[in-house]
Amino acid sequence: MIYNIDIENDADDKFEAKADNVAVFQIFDDKGNDITASSKANLFLSKNALLGLGTELIRLAHNFQDGKHLHLEPTEKDMMVQRLGIFLTPDSGKIVVGCGEMKTIDEYFE
Repeated sequence: MIYNIDIENDADDKFEAKADNVAVFQIFDDKGNDITASSKANLFLSKNALLGLGTELIRLAHNFQDGKHLHLEPTEKDMMVQRLGIFLTPDSGKIVVGCGEMKTIDEYFE
């Protein structure tokens, strides 16, 4: 399947039609405690990292399985692993990207 993206104009993006393009972003400490409310995270990506991650996320969406998740680990000198189209620098935190069936955004405010 081909997914066409209009780079200049986002007015006709089909994925926005039902307002179910929802994400949950959480941050956990080393003990597994959810510290999302008191935290801030930064994600910096090079141009090719944006392209790589975006491409791999589109592939993941087209092979969507509820509950599927991928772990991205920081690279080590003797083990440089690329996941989801990017390398994480050695001083990065771990990232888990998961697929999940979500409600529409309005349902989160009911």
